[in-house]
Amino acid sequence: MLDYHLHSTYSLDSRMSMEAACLRAIEAGLKEIAFTDHIDIDWPDDSIPPFDIRTLDRYFEDIEKMQDMFKGQLVIKKGIEIGLQPHILEKCTDIIKAYPFDFVIASVHIVGGVDPYWGTFYQGKTKEESYRQYYEEILMLIKSFDAFNVLGHLDYIKRYSPFPIEETDHLLCATLVDEILKTLISKDKGLEVNTSGYRHASKSPMPHPDIIARYKQLGGSILTLGSDAHAPEHVAFEFEAALNEIKRSGFDTLTVFTSMQPEFVAIP
Repeated sequence: MLDYHLHSTYSLDSRMSMEAACLRAIEAGLKEIAFTDHIDIDWPDDSIPPFDIRTLDRYFEDIEKMQDMFKGQLVIKKGIEIGLQPHILEKCTDIIKAYPFDFVIASVHIVGGVDPYWGTFYQGKTKEESYRQYYEEILMLIKSFDAFNVLGHLDYIKRYSPFPIEETDHLLCATLVDEILKTLISKDKGLEVNTSGYRHASKSPMPHPDIIARYKQLGGSILTLGSDAHAPEHVAFEFEAALNEIKRSGFDTLTVFTSMQPEFVAIP
C-alpha cells in the first residue's frame, strides 16, 4: 500500500537514491510513498555533518523530478523527519512553515544532548530509568510542538538499549506512554508504525503492537506505516506482518497526507 518513511541520500546515513527507492516501491506493489529525509538541527556530534537545511530547495526539486518520472506508477509525497530538541522547536516550526510539505514525522533522537544510540546514555541508569527519561522527553516535546503529523518510532529506545530484551519491555513506564498517546490524540496527531523494529532482535514494529492497540483504545485514529528504509532492500520491509498487527489492533484504515492534511484509506 504505502511506505511513509523513506530516506534517500539526502540523509547522511542512507545509501539509497530517490530513483532506487521509487523503483523498489513499484516492484513491491506500493501505490504511494513519502520521502522523509532527516533534519536534525544542532546535532551534538561535530564529527557527523548535520542535514543541511539550505539544501531543502534542491530536495523539493528532486522529489518533483521523481513525481514526473513515475507519474501514473507511484504517488510520491514531500515529507521530512524532523528531530526535536527543547531549544530548537521554534526553528523546526519555521522550517515546516517555510516549505510545502505534505507530511512531517516528529522524532526524538536526542535526549539531554545525547543520542540513545550511544552507550553513554545508559550509564548509571536502570533499563526503566533510561526508558522513563526518553518517554518524558517525548511527552514534553510533543506538548510544546505542533508542526507535525505523526510521532515517529515511539519506542525507538529499544533499538539501541544495551539491556537484555524482554517480552514485557513495552510495558515499561506504561502510564507515561498513555500520556504520550493521549497528547497525540488531543492534538489530532498520529502514530507511526515503523517496521524497522522487525530488523531488531525484538522482532516487533515500533511501537509494540500492544501500544498500537492502546492508541486505538484511547480514541486514536491517525496511523501511518513506514519502513524507515535507508537501502532499497528495506522498502516495505515486513509490511504484511505489520498490517496484520495493525488490523489485530482494531484499525481498518491507514492515513495518507497531502499538504499536511489527513485522508483515510482502507486496509485491503
